[in-house]
Amino acid sequence: MSGYYDPLTRSPARSRRPMNRRDDEWIHALLARLTLCRIATVWSSEDGPDGTGTLTPFINPTSFVYRPEAHDIIYHSNRAGRLRANAEHRERATFEASEIGRFLPSNDPLELGVQYRSVVAFGTLRILEGEAAREALYALCAHVFPALRPGAEMQPISDEQLERTSVYSLGIEQWSGKENWAEMADQSSDWPPLSAELLGG
Repeated sequence: MSGYYDPLTRSPARSRRPMNRRDDEWIHALLARLTLCRIATVWSSEDGPDGTGTLTPFINPTSFVYRPEAHDIIYHSNRAGRLRANAEHRERATFEASEIGRFLPSNDPLELGVQYRSVVAFGTLRILEGEAAREALYALCAHVFPALRPGAEMQPISDEQLERTSVYSLGIEQWSGKENWAEMADQSSDWPPLSAELLGG
């Protein structure tokens, strides 16, 4: 173990590469144009089959909307399932959303790369009910499908429909934005250079 990272002494939202860090305004702009994220939750139990306990991480890709006024992430799932069970069992969750560009070739295998922009957020989950859930779902629909208006192109969300879904608010406590959109990956001078064709030129 390197000993570099300890979440008790170093924030999990702090990137180790200062040159790739981005500010809150940049994060707001990225979240405003992205619609797909991944939510990480965990199920833990003290009584595992071998007597040592179990720890089961789970990642779920889903659509989302960021609400600046509430500083939270809204997403939803089925009424029953792993995401709902994990949310009821443990209120902590992690969010990730990203934008991917070109894959970047290199003659050094450790320098193969990809253009990316990403946001990671850590926070506390709440399961929304009633009007809070309805308003959150309308915000999600407007973000992903802006041309569909409730009561016009899309029917209003009924109480019965709310009973069939789980609506989550991830209250953001820490977040970080990262960007590495280089035009070319670093190359090694100890090996023949790649051709312009392989470099994408």
